[in-house]
Amino acid sequence: MSGKDVAVVVLLIVGFASFVTTHVWLAGRLILRGSSRLRGMLALVVPPLAPVWGYRQGFRKGAALWVVALVTYVTARVVAFFA
Repeated sequence: MSGKDVAVVVLLIVGFASFVTTHVWLAGRLILRGSSRLRGMLALVVPPLAPVWGYRQGFRKGAALWVVALVTYVTARVVAFFA
C-alpha cells in the first residue's frame, strides 16, 4: 500500500465517521431543542433535512459541519474510485 492509498483510506474513515456523528448529533439536537420533535426524528431518517432544519433553528455551526463532513467523505470516495 502506498502513502496515497493510506491517506485515502484515512480520509474515508474520518469523513464517514465525522459525517455520521455530526448527523446524529444535529438530529438529536433538533429532537431535544428544536420547535418540533417530529422534524428531528424525520431528519434522523432523511439526512438532507438535518442541516436545512438545523440551520433554520439556529444551529448554523452544526449545519456547516455536517456539510463539510459530507464533502470530505464524498471527495474521498471519488478519489478512491479513480485511484
